[in-house]
Parts: sequence; C-alpha cells; structure tokens
Amino acid sequence: MGGGRRQRRRRGHGAHRGTRTRAGHRGRAVEAGAAGGAGDGRQASAGRVLRRSAQARPRRPPRHEPAALQGAGNSRCLRRHAPPVPHHDGLPRAPSRRAGFGGDPPLSARQDRRSVQYHPLGFRIESRHRSVTGPYVIGCDIGSQGTNTALYSADGRLVASKYQAYDVLFPHPGWAEQDPREWISALNSTVRRVLEQVTEGASAVKAISFGSQLDGMVVCDANGRPLRNAMIWMDRRAEAQATSMAQRVTREDFYHQVGTNLDSSHAVFKALWVKDEEPDVFARAARLMPPGSFVVQEATGLSMVDYSNASSLALLDPRTRKWSDAILDAAGLDAGMFPELAPGTLGVGSVTEAFAAATGLSRETCVVVGCGDEMAATLGAGVFSPGEVCDVVGTAEPVCAVSATPREDGTMLVECHPHGDPESWLLENPGFVSGGNLRWWRDQFCPVEREAESRGEGDAYDLLSGPAASVAAGAEGALFLPCMQGAMAPEWNGAARGVFYGLTLAHTKAHLTRALLEGSAFALRDILEAMKKAGLEVRRLTIVGGGAKGALWRQIKADVTGLPVRVPQNVETTATGAAILAAVGCGLLPNVASAAGAFVQYRTEEHLPDPERHDIYDVAYRRYRDVYFALKPVFERA
Repeated sequence: MGGGRRQRRRRGHGAHRGTRTRAGHRGRAVEAGAAGGAGDGRQASAGRVLRRSAQARPRRPPRHEPAALQGAGNSRCLRRHAPPVPHHDGLPRAPSRRAGFGGDPPLSARQDRRSVQYHPLGFRIESRHRSVTGPYVIGCDIGSQGTNTALYSADGRLVASKYQAYDVLFPHPGWAEQDPREWISALNSTVRRVLEQVTEGASAVKAISFGSQLDGMVVCDANGRPLRNAMIWMDRRAEAQATSMAQRVTREDFYHQVGTNLDSSHAVFKALWVKDEEPDVFARAARLMPPGSFVVQEATGLSMVDYSNASSLALLDPRTRKWSDAILDAAGLDAGMFPELAPGTLGVGSVTEAFAAATGLSRETCVVVGCGDEMAATLGAGVFSPGEVCDVVGTAEPVCAVSATPREDGTMLVECHPHGDPESWLLENPGFVSGGNLRWWRDQFCPVEREAESRGEGDAYDLLSGPAASVAAGAEGALFLPCMQGAMAPEWNGAARGVFYGLTLAHTKAHLTRALLEGSAFALRDILEAMKKAGLEVRRLTIVGGGAKGALWRQIKADVTGLPVRVPQNVETTATGAAILAAVGCGLLPNVASAAGAFVQYRTEEHLPDPERHDIYDVAYRRYRDVYFALKPVFERA
C-alpha cells in the first residue's frame, strides 16, 4: 500500500511527532498513551488531536404508515408520528465480516464516579454507582457469524450484551448457507439472557429492533416456514442468473434503476437460482425475503421489509422507495412475493405470544422493523448527517457515506441504498477485503508474533504495528494491492488478485506490514473519490469495527484521505444502531439525530491528517492506481 517514487525518510515522515491530548468529555483529561496498544506510543503521536464536534440538531421525521398496518389489530405500538418515506442509502458487511485487530485498550476510567468495561465484541459497558433504570430498548445484530443482542437504557447507556455464534455452511465451492432457524434460536437465547439484567420486569423493555445481514435470501411457504437454507451474502452461486440478466438489461441501466451493481451477490439473483435450479421448491414458495424480514416475521407474524433490506434485493428504486417494475419484469418475479415495504423506524406491532414466551419479553413489547446491518452500524457510529462517512473495518471493509438525496456514481464503484434513517440515503461500497489481508499476513508469515501472543506477551497485531509505525510513509516504495478475493476498488473486478510490488532487498517485515495497511487506505480513498464524483462533499471519517482499534491504521487513513478520523467508544456498532431505531420507533426519542446524540460517545482524540505525509501519499496513491491498471490485463488472462 503505499509506495512513492521518492524513497525518502524525512524527519517527521517515519518517526511521528508527539501527540497532544486535550480535555475530552466532561472536561476530563486523557493521557496520551490511553488510546493505544503496543506500538501506539509511536502512532498515537501521528496526528493532531481535537475534541469532537457537537451533534447536529435533531430533525423531526415525516409521517408514514404502510397501508397493510392501518387499523391492524396487533399494531399497539404504531407511532402516530412514525418516521419515513422516500429516501435512500445503505452500507458494510458489518459484524459478519469484522475481525479483531490490535490497538487500543479501554480508555482509563473516568473520574466522574463512572467506570468503563468492554464486552469482548467491543461494546462499552458503562456502570455508575447509581443504578440504571428503565425504560429500556433492545438492539439485535443478526450477523452471518452470530447474533449480538444489546440492552440499552432510554438515555443511551449500555446495560448488557450477549452473543451467540452459529455456523455458515459451505455445501459446494462458492455456496454459503445458513439455517434461518439458527438466527431465531440465537435471538431467543440472547434476548432472554440480557433480560436477566432488568430488575423492574420485562414490561420495562419498550421495544426491540434489528440490524440484519444484507444480500441474503430466505424462501418461505405460505405459513412463513423456510423451504430451504438461506443463501447469505457471500454466496456466489448465481453467476449464471446475473449473466442472463445482463443480456436483458445493460449494467448501466440496472444500476440506474435500482442503485446497485448487476452482481450475483445481490439477493434477486439467488431467488432466480432457486427458480431455475430448484423448481419444486420455488413452486411452493409464497414469500421471498431477506434475513431481517424473516426475523420480523418471527417476532410479529407480519411480513415487512425496510427500505435498506429491500434495496439489497436489487429490486428497489432508491429514488421512490418503491419496487422497480422494470427490474421485476426483467427478472420475471411478482412484487407480491416480497414483504410489504416500510421505513426502518416504524413500530409495526407488539410481539406474538410465541415470541414472548421464547424470549421472556412482555407481550406489549413494540417491534420496530430495523434495517440492514451496514446501515445500523453507520447509525450506531453516529453517522447520520450528509458528508459523514462510516468506514466499517473487519475482514472486509464496507464504506458508507450519508447523502440527503439519492445519487449515482458514474463509475458504479459505489451503490445507493436507503439509510436506516428514513430522511437520508447511503452511498456504499459493499467492502473490499481489508482486515482479512492482515489476518492472512499474521497467520501465514508472522509465527514469532503469534507465538509471543500465545505466551501472553502482547497482541500479535500490536507487535506487528509497532515496527510498522517506525517505517516512513509510503513504506519506502513497497506497495500492496488489496485484491486477495478480487477487487471492489478501484473497480469491481472478480479476476483481480493481491500483489506486493516494488520490493527490494532492503525491505523488511515492518515495511510489508505497513504496505498492507496503506493498501487498504488507498482502496478507501478510491471509494471516497467516487463519492465526491457523485456530488457528495465528504467531510469526516468515522471508523468502526475491529480494525478501528489500531491507532497506526487510523492515522494512515487520515493521512491518505486528508480527512479527520474519529472513533466511537464502542467500535462494534450494529446493535447500537438497532437500539437507536427501537427507541425512535416506539416513541421514546423523537428522531434518529436525537437518539444518536444519546447513544453514541466518541473517544476524546481525533486523528488529523499530517500535511507532509499527505503529500507523500498523494504520489503513492497515483502509483497504486498505475500498478493496478497496468496489471489488469494480466488478471483477466489468468
């Protein structure tokens, strides 16, 4: 990732300057070393540090109520001022693709009679000497590796969170499936366990909502029972169906109609695969739905889909937030087979008797539709204003930017989806392999660091990032293309492969580690440049996920992109975003902006780009693009 034609090591380019810390939340000072792990003493100094800016003023959302819910007998929690209507956006294969990365230990305990603990998934669990009281809301992250359920007080304090893993099945190469009943089993278990922390009784929990994995397909019969395993986001079996669609609709027109690329990862092509390859199953199908809709159906008995999950089907017009007749016709599918459209902030009704019995929730608990996991992660990061970008760093790295209007990118590098906030859209790249590259590097080539970790001598990622922080920006000409599973930047290209370029006998493990980190930052810049070409003013980067923990990586991204970088206290933000939707949907809070102000806190330091290193990275970034496009013919011949 980063090499420049000028191989130089000026003072200040490699060994970073000292970090200033400023008074943070409630005026408490945080020591310079508090936000970094091993190696952070070098990198925490990499950029200037400022206080976070104030939250935007809350906005009151417009009213909306799906026709099917008007007068519904079980819609006791329907909000009179339910938010929503036409708007669009979407984002990162969040929790399902996130990996752990070394970096920051928890901030030192604050002095205002508060202590801070961290859940293994990265959630901050805050306790005070005074007890937390209700009302409460629950946010659930229905990921592809497991479900994380978080219990929040109405004023945004995390009370408890529980996680339960489940398996991904790979019956054939390129296939990836899950039993939808495993999602419900994990949901029931984790909800019941967090309720153990509610001393006032289950009735104190007012609402539950979900951030669910995108791009999956669940085929159900007329009773809502799945007829086969769900095909999840990483399933690529439907290449033939995508190719067939491209013969009827140009890729450009497809993108214009539904805001997404004509790519087999999207759920419509998985439905068409079932139609073509399992006609007996398809003949019994009454409903085709994404994972989030299946969960809502289990909780309420209603078939609903929010705009962001509908968009992942590649069948929704992002401008109107209605099904695209043109693409439905091209696919040969009937809109009646899909759930009814609704905003993610809509309270659709109370839980069923069966769901209440399975989870321990009160029958009066309001179910709020929720949204896709990438959108929820963005909301949970406090990213809801136009020009804000959420960088979700895990195994893959989805990048999402908020827009007040739906937009198109002429390069089709970023897609346009409705956001979980019904007043906005997301421009999103679904995620190039990022943390997965670093894990591969650690597992295959860094036995010394892994053995040291096994002896309790530090995290292997920290032990790698320490030496990498002392290498000059640009890694003295070493360059890495982060295309280990194909490219999602600088273009969508499944034939592309990972490359180390520009190596000499002078390069060390530290140089290549830094090149890996810089390569992901260059791909991030590709996406940000595409967003700018779509007319979006990009102002700030908020990093979440496991990769947010490394201070070196955060500073490299600030220097490469030229943007200030901030990090929430809780870096795993999908369940937080779902809890925000729950609080808004049941009426505890008026809108997403005010809810984010209550639920999201940031670390006191903000990484600012260093002008000299940014100049070096401008050169290295152009070289990265030159290398990729020079090798493109080689990729396509392989």
